[in-house]
Amino acid sequence: MSTHLRFAPEILIRLGEELIPHPDLGVIELVRNAYDADATKSIVQLHNATQPGGTLIVEDDGDGMTAEEIREGFLLIGRSSKPGTPDSKSNRRRIGEKGLGRLAALRLGRRVEVVSRPRSEPGVEHTLVIDWSDYDTVRSVEEVELTIVSRPTTKTPGTSLTVHRLKQGFDKDQMERLARAMRLLTGFFDDEETGFTATLVAPQFEQVSDAVNRSFFDEYEYRLEAHLDEQGYASAVLYDWRGQVITRGDHIDVAPDDRGGRLQSPLRYQAPAASFELCMFLLNKRSFELRKSKRRFTDLRPWLRVVGGVHLFHRGLRVHPYGDQGFDWLDLNLLRARSPELRPSTNTSVGRVSVEDPEGLLIPKTDRMGFQENAAFIELREFARSATDWAARERKRIRDGERLVKPAPTRRIEPGPAVEPVKVPRDPDPSGDGGVIELVAQPELPTLAPSLPAQRHEASLPLVPKERLLYRALATTGILANAFAYETAAVGEAGAAGFRAGELAGIAARAARAEGCLVAVLDLNDVVGSALNVVRPHLERRGIALNEELWGDPIRVAGAVSDLEAIVFNLAANAMSSLADAGDLLGERAVLVRTRVDDGHAVVDFSDSGPGIVDVDIVQMWRPGVSGGRSRGAGLGLTVVRDAVADMRETRAGVDEGGVSADAYGELGGASFHIRLPLRPTDE
Repeated sequence: MSTHLRFAPEILIRLGEELIPHPDLGVIELVRNAYDADATKSIVQLHNATQPGGTLIVEDDGDGMTAEEIREGFLLIGRSSKPGTPDSKSNRRRIGEKGLGRLAALRLGRRVEVVSRPRSEPGVEHTLVIDWSDYDTVRSVEEVELTIVSRPTTKTPGTSLTVHRLKQGFDKDQMERLARAMRLLTGFFDDEETGFTATLVAPQFEQVSDAVNRSFFDEYEYRLEAHLDEQGYASAVLYDWRGQVITRGDHIDVAPDDRGGRLQSPLRYQAPAASFELCMFLLNKRSFELRKSKRRFTDLRPWLRVVGGVHLFHRGLRVHPYGDQGFDWLDLNLLRARSPELRPSTNTSVGRVSVEDPEGLLIPKTDRMGFQENAAFIELREFARSATDWAARERKRIRDGERLVKPAPTRRIEPGPAVEPVKVPRDPDPSGDGGVIELVAQPELPTLAPSLPAQRHEASLPLVPKERLLYRALATTGILANAFAYETAAVGEAGAAGFRAGELAGIAARAARAEGCLVAVLDLNDVVGSALNVVRPHLERRGIALNEELWGDPIRVAGAVSDLEAIVFNLAANAMSSLADAGDLLGERAVLVRTRVDDGHAVVDFSDSGPGIVDVDIVQMWRPGVSGGRSRGAGLGLTVVRDAVADMRETRAGVDEGGVSADAYGELGGASFHIRLPLRPTDE
């Protein structure tokens, strides 16, 4: 007796509802199918979709499908005809691989209607209806008969797919995710032209589009262009803000010499040909003023918040999740933590890796969350990382070259009057002879002293022992180590322990660097923004959204970078601990950091959406060793904050001095801390 494999209807749940983690990814799959069908546009509409039961409509003006193509292509799950015919009729490189993505999209609702008008059959349309309830009463999916109905039409070629009775609604966050994914799908650089547009009929799409269209690409401070040719050789060029070439690098310059631990000539990259572009920005008003920009500096951050990070474009379309918020696939933020002034972060840069991949070396994951990390993808990522390393080395070389200038002016102490020999009585000689000892005048030793302007400047800065600064920086590293260790254990990421240790090592090296422990006049926005970039990935891994509102103009304060970073790091660790203790009882997990100027003072507000300040006295909590009943720390974080502020204010350590204060229930509903520092004159 012959037989064959059969599949229970439950397989549709496994391959559909559980295949794609977010409903917006299912919608994007349908839009990508429209691209493969040579459409020039795809329009997505959601009706009454904020709650379950709504309707999703995806329309395009592509080539459409014949009845045979619906039967042998659209309904054949797990196999795609696209790898066999990699190019569309208009020579687009097809992006579909497995034919599984559309199944996940179709399972978003309880009933699906497909209407397709093939370009090869003018005046005809084919309709297919799938009611998923029909599969609830059968033993195998083959038992359900599907019918394709053909009828005449006057409409132009294209396909319309309607998903009725959505199983779940698109909430605010999902709509924003979908709007961003739709807008960024075809690119956002000034030179892109795919001949394809994707539109979401929703206010969120208009808001995202408005933010993206405020292009700031010509406001970069540095721009990196790197290329990987078909033979696996890399090259790179670094430009300044005027668009002038600073330096160039060949393969031997860009590729590391010790890849894989082999000390030999750089090997070729085993990856498809690609290009990498990265625009790096300085988030301060002064840089805009120097280049006489007509744009507003305050608009730069919102734009970077939407498009920031390095995105991956495969065959013309953006691939999720590369470039999404919280997905730093090139480890830009980790590397920046070690050298913040020379490296970009995902919040200070925007870039793209573009690859055609004609041989199909990059294999999409089944859940559509990027590519499998095979050798080709790992090598592609290594190429982009190496290019950013090369740019950082070149910027350091340039910076160090600029520092090789004449030392700060010094003066020699003017010699005083000549020293006459002095004769002093000699002790009586035992022999009885009297006499004197003649002291010969010694030559004056040259003494170097700071010039008077430097002395006045130094005298105006807070006097803080370097040992105290270093102690606070290293204490903060220990506090973060405790918080990160708990984070790794709490989420069960044993395999991530080594990665977390690497991040911590970078922060420890940052804390101990000599230049961080120098008291100087600083821009509060720059230091706070840089510190937030370090802790951002840790917050986002715990599902905590970090929002920052930095003052539009520079805020000048006197202090050490290490102290300002210690304040940010300790308050971030405090918020992380507070939100972790709250468990799943909270709604949105968020932290808001704001810098502002108030009544002659620089102010930093640090708020979270946690349960507030509980189980501890709001006055006593600043003392060493005092912590809440559920706290896992040693009760030193807020003490470090208090003492750092006191030194910058040149006051005794105490909350009654007005430098630090807290609200038990602040702006976001949780704890809110306020730091007040003296402003420095703008001409200082």
